[in-house]
Amino acid sequence: MLLPKFDYNAPSDLEEACQIMANYGDQAKLLAGGTDLLIALRKKSVTPAQIVALDRIEDLEGGWGDEEGFFLGSRTTAAEIAESDYGPAGQALAQAASQVGSPLIRNLATIGGNLATAMPAADMAPPLLALQASVVLQKYGARREVAISDFFVAPGEQVMLAEEIMSLIFIPELPAGSGGAFEKLGVRKALERSIVSVATVISLDDDGKTINQVRIALGAVAPTPMLAVNAAAGLCGKKATAKNFTEAGKTAAQEAQPRGLRTSALYSRLMVETLTVRALNRAFDAASQ
Repeated sequence: MLLPKFDYNAPSDLEEACQIMANYGDQAKLLAGGTDLLIALRKKSVTPAQIVALDRIEDLEGGWGDEEGFFLGSRTTAAEIAESDYGPAGQALAQAASQVGSPLIRNLATIGGNLATAMPAADMAPPLLALQASVVLQKYGARREVAISDFFVAPGEQVMLAEEIMSLIFIPELPAGSGGAFEKLGVRKALERSIVSVATVISLDDDGKTINQVRIALGAVAPTPMLAVNAAAGLCGKKATAKNFTEAGKTAAQEAQPRGLRTSALYSRLMVETLTVRALNRAFDAASQ
């Protein structure tokens, strides 16, 4: 199937890319890994006049850290993230990245693209929610930082303006004694969007048994990736026991908002309960190391 006609732009730095986007706005589409955009172009569900490729912009690639936390360039691929070591708490993101599509797709798909498409089942969104991450959105002459919890609006919609480019993802530093985990249910192991996904991040007190902080994020069971706020609140200050994790799983299932599109709402809630317990146990194990 032939692609629609468009002009192709290959800026060499972020400033040039922002200038192009400022000139063309919603007439332009950004091309990073292309795993979603190329399909949309072939289907002619999008017909931009301009394509702005980001593959020459080195500032959008790789990761680095400082005393405040960790930064990821938006063009960092799922394969690179899956193979990286972000410490015990960052394991949730690496585990999610390792389950994005097939090996070929992971070599192309970028973390920025995974977020910008704003699909409820986006694999890397729940761990970033659980990690209290934020994204840096840049346009010509200005930039802003948006928490992941405020980024998603509706299926396929997020807060980015037409002229903005996601440049960075920031993950704040977590206290010692933290761990994370990601669990996903799909029909197949590869090339399958999540039916349910759960990411958890736990921080323990000095005794190694009491939960000081915890965040539980759910994917594919609401119009946007969401936090199970009540389930997490019910665990804070309590011991990391099987009974408490089971209760948290039940509460998370009640908080889920499944739309019943790919499976029944009842089944989705049951899987939220099961995967939440699994993720909490694995996060606790990581935090205890």
